[in-house]
Formats: sequence, C-alpha cells, structure tokens
Amino acid sequence: MNFLVFLKKIYLKLRTKLGSQAIVSASLDVKLLQKRTGRHWPKLKQIWHIKKMMPKTEKLIFSISLFFFLLGLVWFGWLTILKHRQMIPAVGGIYTEAEVGTPGLINPLFASSNDVDMDITELIYSGLVRYDEKQKLVPDLAVHYTVSDDKKSYTFELRRDVVWQDGEKFTGKDVIFTFDSIQNLAVNSPLNITFKGIKVSLVDEYTVRFDLSQPFGSFLSSLTVGILPEHTWSNVSPEQMRFAGFNLKPVGTGPFMFKRLVKDGTGQVYQYELSRFNKFYRQPSYLQGFVFQFYPSYEGNEGAIEALRQTKVDGLSFVPFNLKDRVERKHIDLHILQLPQYTALFLNQDHQPILKDKDLRTALAYAVDKNRILHEVLKDEGQVIYGPILPDMPGFNAGVSSSVYSYTLANKLLDVKWPRVSAEAYRELLRQDLVKQTLQTTTSTDKQNNKNITLDNLTDEQKKAIESVLDKELNPSQTFYRQDKNGNVLELNIVTVDNDQYKQTAQLVAGFWQEVGVKTILTFVGQREMADVFKNRNYDILLYGEIVGSDPDPYPFWHSSQINYPGLNLARFVDRNVDSLLEKARATTDPDQVAKLYSDFQNIIIASNPAIFLYMPTYTYATSDVIKGMKVNKISEPADRFADVVDWYMNTKWQWK
Repeated sequence: MNFLVFLKKIYLKLRTKLGSQAIVSASLDVKLLQKRTGRHWPKLKQIWHIKKMMPKTEKLIFSISLFFFLLGLVWFGWLTILKHRQMIPAVGGIYTEAEVGTPGLINPLFASSNDVDMDITELIYSGLVRYDEKQKLVPDLAVHYTVSDDKKSYTFELRRDVVWQDGEKFTGKDVIFTFDSIQNLAVNSPLNITFKGIKVSLVDEYTVRFDLSQPFGSFLSSLTVGILPEHTWSNVSPEQMRFAGFNLKPVGTGPFMFKRLVKDGTGQVYQYELSRFNKFYRQPSYLQGFVFQFYPSYEGNEGAIEALRQTKVDGLSFVPFNLKDRVERKHIDLHILQLPQYTALFLNQDHQPILKDKDLRTALAYAVDKNRILHEVLKDEGQVIYGPILPDMPGFNAGVSSSVYSYTLANKLLDVKWPRVSAEAYRELLRQDLVKQTLQTTTSTDKQNNKNITLDNLTDEQKKAIESVLDKELNPSQTFYRQDKNGNVLELNIVTVDNDQYKQTAQLVAGFWQEVGVKTILTFVGQREMADVFKNRNYDILLYGEIVGSDPDPYPFWHSSQINYPGLNLARFVDRNVDSLLEKARATTDPDQVAKLYSDFQNIIIASNPAIFLYMPTYTYATSDVIKGMKVNKISEPADRFADVVDWYMNTKWQWK
C-alpha cells in the first residue's frame, strides 16, 4: 500500500472520530513539530512504530499490501534481468558419434576413398579455402586470394596466426610440400589427376601461387584439400606415405586434434578420440571433445543403431533409409541434408564383353523400375535420375531421360539376339553338365568317354548333391532364361557394398532382370574390401554411389584418363567426344558455355548407356537433442555435415546483452 494513501486513511479516520476542530489542532501540532525539527518525513524507525497506531484489521491490510509490493519488486527485477541477459553456448561436453566402418588413412591425400577417413580428416585438417554452412567457398588458411585476368594464376596470402597442433608455425612451405606430394606419382594420391600439370611456387613465407597451363573454372573448389605439416612428413619417403604412423595419429590445423585411439584384440580401431584445439585460428570449438565409436553394422544388439537408442553415443553418422523408423524417437533429432550424389549401375564393358552390345545395355535400362526402387529402398526420400548431370547443376535438362521402365520394350530388344529357354530346359542343361563333371571325377577313363551320360550312372547321394547345387544356382521365381546362338546363357554379376541400401537395391534390380530372362548373380563386398574392387575393376556391373560435390565437374568420373585406379571412371567408359567436351568445360569460365558443354556431354552418356542411373538420395544423420548449433542443410559430401562443427555445443551459460 502507498504510504501517502495510508496517511490519508489515518487522516480521514481521525477526522471522523475527532471532528474537524481536533484535526485542525492536530494539524497545527504537526506543523509546529516540522518547524522545530526541520523534517517533513518521518524517520525509518518512526515509520516502523506506525503499526502500533493501527488496529488489527489495518495491520492485516498493510501486511498484505507490503507483501504484494515486494513481490512486484522481485518480479520487476527478474523481468529486467531476463531482458538484459541471454543464454549462450559454453565450452564443454564431449560428443560421441557412431560410425559403421573403421579408419585407415586419416590423411587428406588418401582419405577420399573411405567415408570414415574423410569425416575425421575434416575435423583435424584445414585447407586454403573451405565450404561454409551454406556451401559457399570462403578463405580458410588463406586470408584472401587473387586471380589473374587470364584465369591461369591464383595467388594466396596465408594467415600468420596459424599454428600446427604440435605447436609449430604454419607457413607457405607446408602448402608447397602438400601439393608437391599430391603431384608425386610415388605417393599415389587419388588427387593427383586434379593437380596434374599445375605449378605451385612459394612467393614468400606467407604467399603461394598456383600457375595453370589453361583456365580451370572449378579450380578453387579443389583447394579445400587439407594441408599437411612439412616438418612432420618431410622425413617420410613418398613411397612410404601410405604406411606412416601419422596416418592414424595425425597433426593438423583444424578445430580438433588427435588424443588417442583404442584397438580391439584383432588390431581394429573401435574408438578414436579427438580433443578441442584451443589455439585454433578461427573460433575454437565449444565442444571439449569429439569421439568416433566404430561398429561393424547398423543392426543387431551390438550395432550402431542400438548404441544410439541406449544413449551409449550422442549421434549416428548416417541413417539408412530402411532403418529410419528404428532411429526415430523422442530425444533424437534427424537431420535430412541435400547431397549431390547419384547411385548408378556402372557397366564394365572391358570385364564383360557382352555389355559392349548397345541393345543389351538399353534393354537392361528399360527393365529397371526406378520409381519402385526409390519408394521401397529410399522411402521416396530422393529423386529418380537419368544422367550424370544432377538438378541445379549447369547443363541439367529435366526433360531428358535415357529410358522409361518398360518390360515389353526390354523383352523386344533381347528377343532379337538372345532367344528364350524355359527354366525347366535350362535346369536340365545344367544338370547334364553337373552329371558329366561328377562322372569325370569319380569314374575311369573309359567311363569318361561314355556318350550316354545319365543320372542312372550316379549314386543317390550324388544325385541329391547335384539337385542341391541346382537349387542354389537357380532362382525359382525366374521362369525363363536366354541363350545366344552358341548356347551361352545371358548371365551378369552385380557387385556392390554389403550395406542395407545397396543390397536391397541390388536385389530389386536382379528381380527386374530375371523377369526378362537375364540370369543375375549378386556379390556383396565389405567396405574395407571395396578398395580392391575399385583398384582391379573386377566386376561386370558395379552398383555404387558417386558424390559429385558442389563442383559439378564430371571429368574425374567420365574422362578416359580416369578408367584405371585411382580414377573414378567406374564404367571404364571411353569416348573421345566426351573427353573433348570435358576438357573444354574445364578450360572455360563462361557459365553459359560450361552449361552447353555439360548438356552435350550428358546427351552422349544417355545415348550410350555406359551406366544405368537410378536415384539421387538425401543424406540423413541423427543426433541427440542435447546437441545444439547445427545449421547445415546442404552438403557436397558426408563430411561436410561438420562445416559448422565449431558452433555445435552441449553446455550453455548466461551473459549480459
């Protein structure tokens, strides 16, 4: 209650009880007292004694009023605090992410062939430029750069505040060493072709220049590759770089540094720990540590998904489409990112000569129901594609398609050169071959020459063994097969990675082709063994996804110079017109001309069918809702989900605005 209001109430009460004359007298007494003391307001202890003048009811009213006054004062103070303070990220917390796979070469020169290596490399190393959370190229180890008028010379001024994670200073010598190593054939880096013929020179301690023989429009994007420390690697010979211990215990300039790794009894790394690099030249990470926990598979009691569900880890690097429902739960955030990647069936004509037949390649494409694959495998989280130029990339034409699904057209093309044979007749042919092989290994020479080879010559046990082999060899759902004029059965082998997405896709494709009489065998290979598959190109057809990145340059994937490892021309496709178009596109800086060249390139690929393009997927990964600060929604490769990792946080604190 307001003090003046309170006095007024006393005045009115006195006036009522004593009458106006008494009040006048009291008023005169007050004035006399004020004149004598010189005070118009009572002292604090005088106010405290006012309650002695109050009756019980007024004391209660006064107490309640005082309570609400103090409550309002506290509330006003709290609102003022909230208005002028804010919650901000604080340093602390260790984030643990589950990955399926294992690290091998945590080195930017070699990491591109292993997603696990790429992820860790992204956190430990940094390049001259980087992609930010909006997928825009910005300087990183460089302060700024200049490009010559003829687009053949790039000069970079380097930051002077960068130190390596072992305390040594970063200089231009490290940049020179890195690109010299990439260009050294003895190192055998997959990046060699990108920097072939480019001269890298040291202008001064903190300035480097790249001189190109011809303009290369997307050259800048290739400089996101991490830089190696010259003082660490200079004593390692080029031939031994792949085997050096620094590939598992690296030294970089990135936001996180190597702490330790843990191996199991077989020598496999199952945990890899990083710690915050406090001297990181940009904003150091809020996270105090980053741990990768490795699992052999996504499913099962010991799988990565179960670890996430039991909160043994804080995130999962990738969520397979068919397992998304197992990951979705109350405190798990799913991040669905745009990823410029196409998954395709690459037809290796060198390994399987019958694939040189264009009608066969076209028929195989007709027989694949891409929309069904998208629906059943990706749960419609993606887009059907028909060529190597993806939406939003230069040269993309939404109206162009290589083929539509048509069981009838596929059979029409195949019937010309590969007549049908019933499943029963083909089984009998195989049975006769197996009988002959069995007799040749179990009977005398005279019996081997016996022309009347029948099941009657075999024991019951041998007959059962043959039928068992036939049951495994033949798919009961395939009603007919195809043979050429020489009696050879049309048979193809699809090789792919042993993971759920690719396995399910391969099984669907095999079913589509079996419906048109093509005998299809599936081979599933572990992620670690895929390196040998790429190196030897030992497959008829490879089902795989190629990440084209934010720079859509198709050169690494389709130029004839890339048909051998470490090149990425997985179909081993050779076409001089394509080579010419891709070379011109690299040398052109005019966006309209680049788009025209890429469009022409795509038309040739679609007409030739060296690959059957299936879909462009999205990329989904999961984190606990205690992880905040993630803003990335578009990536060029899975490791780009860490583009804003320094902004991730688990802890918070108050700060005045």
